[in-house]
Amino acid sequence: MAAPRAAPPRCRPRLLLPLLLLLLLPAPSDGLGHSAELAFAVEPSDDVAVPGQPVVLGCKVEGTPPVRITWRKNGVELPESTHSTVLANGSLMIRHFLLDGGGSPSDEGDYECVAQNRFGLVVSRKARIQAA
Repeated sequence: MAAPRAAPPRCRPRLLLPLLLLLLLPAPSDGLGHSAELAFAVEPSDDVAVPGQPVVLGCKVEGTPPVRITWRKNGVELPESTHSTVLANGSLMIRHFLLDGGGSPSDEGDYECVAQNRFGLVVSRKARIQAA
């Protein structure tokens, strides 16, 4: 005659809550040294630029890759162009700073760095760039 089978162990209620919390709370890190949340290590700062000279606005973001960085000027997203480029480190380079010369576009204004990954989006402080 076979021995009676023991009932499977039951989960204790006091252990269930911490286990559920571990499963439901987002992980603070992906284990590779990246924080899931985005954070600025470098934000752009106000600057005075010389017309015709290059200008670089700093931006460096830490967070879980891939992180997409774009820039806004006066609240409008800047398109990639031969005039301005987002560098590999996230900074914006304006090749030749332009000053309004009667109807032509000017690079003077308020700039923001925008970073986005699968967890969210952050916007840097505004940096005002004006001509010398």
